[in-house]
Amino acid sequence: MEDKIKKYIETFKNATQHHDIGAESLKKQDIIFIRTLSHIIERQFDIKNEHSKFIAEKALLIAGALDMNAEDKTNLLYASMLLQIGKMDLPGGLIKKPFYSMSVVDKYRFWGHAIDGERLLSGLEQFDGVALLIRHQFERFDGQGFPDGLAKDNIPLGVRILSVLSDYIAYIDGSMTGKPMFPDVVLSQMMIRKASFYDEDIVDIFSNVLKGATVEELKEAIIKSKLLAIATERWKKGLVVNTRKNNHWTSTIVEISLAQLKLGMKVDNIYFGCEPYIRNCIVDQSIIDNVFSLRKAKGTNPVIKIVLNNVA
Repeated sequence: MEDKIKKYIETFKNATQHHDIGAESLKKQDIIFIRTLSHIIERQFDIKNEHSKFIAEKALLIAGALDMNAEDKTNLLYASMLLQIGKMDLPGGLIKKPFYSMSVVDKYRFWGHAIDGERLLSGLEQFDGVALLIRHQFERFDGQGFPDGLAKDNIPLGVRILSVLSDYIAYIDGSMTGKPMFPDVVLSQMMIRKASFYDEDIVDIFSNVLKGATVEELKEAIIKSKLLAIATERWKKGLVVNTRKNNHWTSTIVEISLAQLKLGMKVDNIYFGCEPYIRNCIVDQSIIDNVFSLRKAKGTNPVIKIVLNNVA
């Protein structure tokens, strides 16, 4: 089977090497090539079609929510279909062994299929982006992954998306632990591994995908998440810079409406329901803009308390 795959890839290379990469005819051939390889991979490794379809569909949904461009989306789709192509040269016993039961040597040999997959696509310029995603599929968000130890934003976005989706399926079907797991248990496991194995933003987006969120709903959730992150950071700073600790001053605290919030005011605190936004700071334009954005996103008015005056 491995020889047939390599021969098929080589035949495709020879047939297309002198073609214009941007030509429509070549793009159609590319699609047929990818689909054919994907079907062979599924049959060879007994991969359930619905799992491959799940990864591809959810990857594109997340990519859409993150406004990924068309070329990167195509690379992401193709990579999701060919992630395991490098397994062709692995022994059958290793492929069937649950990842967590592998020895360290076996794990590195298993991870090596990412490099083999990249190598199989070498020479096909139109698939350079796909090969890159395949190569880095085992990188970790904290930089402790394989093969290049990339970390955070240095890991291509497509890889960060595929890492979450492929591991999710690996836990579900038992290839990770040797025992199939329930979806909610898997998601909890991935939540624990945010910022170490996975991009925490991607995991959060994926959790909303599992709830059936549309692209527009995902985008709205992303905006809320960013605003909350800003709010949390400002709140932490407010806790540190607490000007009311000066015993020579007394403060009069009053509650005002959002319309009354002006530049230069001294904020005691601002809340949205039970969620704190900011405290102990001077109002600037970014604070006003963020409060208005949060009100629109949350659909509720903030509780705003300011220091009316200071008396020595």
